[in-house]
Amino acid sequence: MTSIGIIGECMIELSRADVSGADASEHNELLYQKRYGGDTYNTAYYLAQCAKSKIDVNYVTALGDDAISDDMIATFSAAGVNTDLIEKIPGAVPGLYAIQTDEHGERSFLYWRSEAPARQLFQTPQSEALKSELLKKDWLYFSGITLAILHAKGRETFFEFCQAFRVQGGKIAFDINYRPRLWASEDEAKSIIDRAYAICDLALPSYDDETLLFKTSSPQNAIDRITKLGAKEIVLKNGAEEVYVHSHGQTEKHAIVPATSVKDTTSAGDSFNAGYLYARLSDHDISTAVKAGSNLAKQVIAQTGAIVPVTPPQF
Repeated sequence: MTSIGIIGECMIELSRADVSGADASEHNELLYQKRYGGDTYNTAYYLAQCAKSKIDVNYVTALGDDAISDDMIATFSAAGVNTDLIEKIPGAVPGLYAIQTDEHGERSFLYWRSEAPARQLFQTPQSEALKSELLKKDWLYFSGITLAILHAKGRETFFEFCQAFRVQGGKIAFDINYRPRLWASEDEAKSIIDRAYAICDLALPSYDDETLLFKTSSPQNAIDRITKLGAKEIVLKNGAEEVYVHSHGQTEKHAIVPATSVKDTTSAGDSFNAGYLYARLSDHDISTAVKAGSNLAKQVIAQTGAIVPVTPPQF
């Protein structure tokens, strides 16, 4: 069975509750529902929903020793995501974010995460044991958010580990997921993200993020830029537009069928990544993988929240 370690941060998610009819008239205050989400966990969740027993999906993060952290771990496990590599840090509590959506379903976030335990990954006494376990995996997956939240020491340790992981034959998937507020500067973000592109076998960026950080002028320009850094397979997401995929020296454009219902674009890219990974790790071709990713993302954005029920793509 193919195994993958997905590394990052999962937080408490607060999103507006759907209140209608009599319930709406009884409440003047805003009502929120609590769930759990975070870019890499979203991908882990959706990959687990697709893969079931076909792919070993292991989520790698740090949480606290509080009741909510315990509930998060139980929730992950119930969703089919393995949790044995989650570190519990005494006295710490998970980060939190709130989702705000406009009339078009586009989302924005408010975060409370500066002291989140996931920031301590790869620099605690348990780090050596964690790296030993990760070396047993076939794939690693992480994002620009993963890199942004790590303290400098932990980030350097992680990059060193990634090099060792690749030397022994492991493969790496990476999504830029650029969030400006998480970085000290654009220059820092550019440097660190390009280091990640240079060591990844599968890059899953969005054109919006590439344009925001690197000021790329076209999807092809973004593909060319990332190719020069060393990424082997590049899948450039671009909302409802064509997906550009570069592999084996060739770039192809893959049309997707636009979504007919958009309630909340939270986790659109994360779920696309999960569908794509599911297909590719199951030995399907790129065209099939793009369709799988698109199919999954359309289901997700038709609902509210980062984690929602889906029907796995059928091949």
